[in-house]
Amino acid sequence: MSRSQRSSNNRGRRGSAQRSSGVDVWRRPAPLPEITKISVPADPTALVRSLGDPPMFDASTAIESFSMVVQRAAAIAAALALSADLLADESD
Repeated sequence: MSRSQRSSNNRGRRGSAQRSSGVDVWRRPAPLPEITKISVPADPTALVRSLGDPPMFDASTAIESFSMVVQRAAAIAAALALSADLLADESD
């Protein structure tokens, strides 16, 4: 295949890939769902621990690190929910 034939084939592919159906970016979005209160889990690390030890050297240290990250993320999420008055009461 000559060089000019290859370049024309590449141009044809690029042109077809660039043609896509247009999306109306100014369309009216769907209504937002109702806001629900957020409850804080008793143990945010339960899911991580349920997966078992990771298959790596020094897995116990890795689990501790993952658990600390998950606990910190849960604490930040709870603080944000509290600041937006979206934290569920314990009675709910």
